[in-house]
Amino acid sequence: MSKHSKWLLGLTFLYMCGVSAYMLSHRMWFSPDQFFLVALLGMIFIGRAKMFIVDWLPFLLSYFSYEFLRGLVPFVSNHVHIWTMIRFDTWMFGAIPTIVLQRLFYTPSNLHWYDYVAVILYICHFVTPMIVGFYFWLTDRKLFKEFSWAFVTLSYCALAIYILFPAMPPWMASGKGYLPPIQEVTGVVMSHFLPAPGAVPTIYAIMDGNPVAAMPSLHFALPMLVFLFLLKKFKWKGVLFAPYVFGVGFAVIYLGEHYFMDVLAGGVLACLVFLGVQRRTAIGALASKFWKRRVVVLPAV
Repeated sequence: MSKHSKWLLGLTFLYMCGVSAYMLSHRMWFSPDQFFLVALLGMIFIGRAKMFIVDWLPFLLSYFSYEFLRGLVPFVSNHVHIWTMIRFDTWMFGAIPTIVLQRLFYTPSNLHWYDYVAVILYICHFVTPMIVGFYFWLTDRKLFKEFSWAFVTLSYCALAIYILFPAMPPWMASGKGYLPPIQEVTGVVMSHFLPAPGAVPTIYAIMDGNPVAAMPSLHFALPMLVFLFLLKKFKWKGVLFAPYVFGVGFAVIYLGEHYFMDVLAGGVLACLVFLGVQRRTAIGALASKFWKRRVVVLPAV
């Protein structure tokens, strides 16, 4: 790769990071479809638009299908699990971590720096995997394909669990009286962000969310998956991403979005999916090597 090409790729990556930071700082969730369109503009500029569409469109269409199906879960199962997570967290810690953390650290009338950090980590749910995936695509398309396959597989595995085990998050359990009051930190913090300049079109406007899709926590599972792929690419240097991963785990518990059980399940699921994809990749590589070595000798006529 020429020095000029490296500069173009670097500027493109910084462009995506800048757009992401702008949208998040203006209270706008940067969804995958918005990310795709913004990235496509950059790819047109450097002449990689066709390659980008070929590699990213199947990945995003698969993920949008997952999001659509996730919104149908409440219509499939009416039984919502409440006490399993409460009992598990109480057994582990003697109390619900969210309640303890908010009593120790949250002051509604005086927001602290860690409140902002927690919310930023939480709302980067879509952005971080997309940015890392984009980096993989710019530098290592083979690794990007592995990553995108793992990303979609993880999402659909979580969907299967949501169908079989719909779980109520802490904030909802508190609102319904199953837990003591839990503060809505996210909304309070985001009210201090810059106002949005206007609505940005997104396919998510026509999709229904699923409020009882809490176990496993994809908010933690996706950063964990990213972490594992960064370890694969950068070896020990990938450990530098670990504080972000565990920061997300702390944030979603502190904000009342997930129980510790949800986070633990998300981490385990991410590890299993990563190992499964690596095994599949290794088997595929061996099969390809075998067929390349095989020589078929046709009889002379």
